[in-house]
Amino acid sequence: MKKILAQFTGATEEKSLEQKERKLYIQFCNMAKELLYGGYFLIDEKKKIFLDDIEFYYHEEGDEHEGKLKDLAMYHTNDHEGRERNTKLPYFKIGRLNLHQSGVDVTFENEEKSYRASFLIRGFHVDGMEYDSHSLHIYDEMLYMGIPIGHPIEIEWITEDLPGKDSYIPKGFPRVNIAAEYKFMPYKNGKGGNIKKKKLTYILIH
Repeated sequence: MKKILAQFTGATEEKSLEQKERKLYIQFCNMAKELLYGGYFLIDEKKKIFLDDIEFYYHEEGDEHEGKLKDLAMYHTNDHEGRERNTKLPYFKIGRLNLHQSGVDVTFENEEKSYRASFLIRGFHVDGMEYDSHSLHIYDEMLYMGIPIGHPIEIEWITEDLPGKDSYIPKGFPRVNIAAEYKFMPYKNGKGGNIKKKKLTYILIH
């Protein structure tokens, strides 16, 4: 999975917010095909978890007056959790799991470019079982399996082309289960002008 995540380069070098969003969308689509149809999680060498819905998040740290792209719904940012703790958050290394109140994120942040990026496992299915759209249920399947104390959980990403990959065309949709005020990304125009709003389309659905 690290190879999939490593292809992401962010959009900090783009000058306009429209260019940033366009570049992000292209990158997210390219990643989605490999994440949804290019493999699965293997838990303790026995349980296969396949991704069905993934929800992307991207946030640039820094002053929004300088044209930084902000994601108000993202947890692991200085503007959100950092402000609550009165500190600057460290950057997650690529491929780390971030567990929070909405489920499990897989992270691919970049400290050098000062951006946070991740995808939330929104929908999934376990091998032989039905699709599950409850993102919090991933805790039960991935982490809470009656494992005894002292036994580490082994989580692997197995690269394998899945049926339907050749015909799959990623499409973006608005993110779901997010408070109404977060369904739009408010930002300034880079010169301290009026706040604009643009609908987010960073969820890619199987």
